[in-house]
Amino acid sequence: MQPVKPNQPTEAPAATDAQTLDAIASQLLDLVIKMEGLVPDFEPHDKRAIARVAASAKFAHELIAPTITMVTSVPSVPQDLFNVAQAQEALQFRDLLRPIAQRLAAFAQGLEFTIDTKLSASGEDSLQSYHWGKRAVKGPSGAILQPYVDEMRRVVKRAINRSNKPKTEPPAPSPAPHGQTFMAIMPQRPAEDPAADADTDDGAELPESYYKAAEDEE
Repeated sequence: MQPVKPNQPTEAPAATDAQTLDAIASQLLDLVIKMEGLVPDFEPHDKRAIARVAASAKFAHELIAPTITMVTSVPSVPQDLFNVAQAQEALQFRDLLRPIAQRLAAFAQGLEFTIDTKLSASGEDSLQSYHWGKRAVKGPSGAILQPYVDEMRRVVKRAINRSNKPKTEPPAPSPAPHGQTFMAIMPQRPAEDPAADADTDDGAELPESYYKAAEDEE
């Protein structure tokens, strides 16, 4: 019986060189442009019209078929009231192309996840480097490190503020009671301490590995 070898660390996948990535990106873009050209009457996404178009389209899935039946079965229905050929084409368009749209949406989500996976390891390493830098500025090399740590702090704050941005507008304040001014009903906020802020600017949204690094250095 052969001795069991200790587990060896797996080698990291070889990095793809920039020239190869550039070629891949170019091919993918060419495919996207080609697919856009293949779709009849392709409409680029328009945020200004999406609500209106979606509101009309939601009735189409179930309402088109009985409408076609009514128009083609009852002679008294005005022939210019409903375009049967256009409606039939719309249903066929949906049935044949929507599965492809769903597959492409899944591809787009997978591509975003692949990009984030590539970024995540270095992102967590950079957070740990930032944590090390916050401690190191208190040492002999602090004057040299301080400008870099300050820039990293600004970047971390921006990232946390983006992730904490409210999804909806805050509710409007209720009218002030009679006899109270606007300033009287404003909530009192504690005075900010810049020194405290320097140590607590990045607490809520960081990966677990950041806190692990902090524990390891205690």
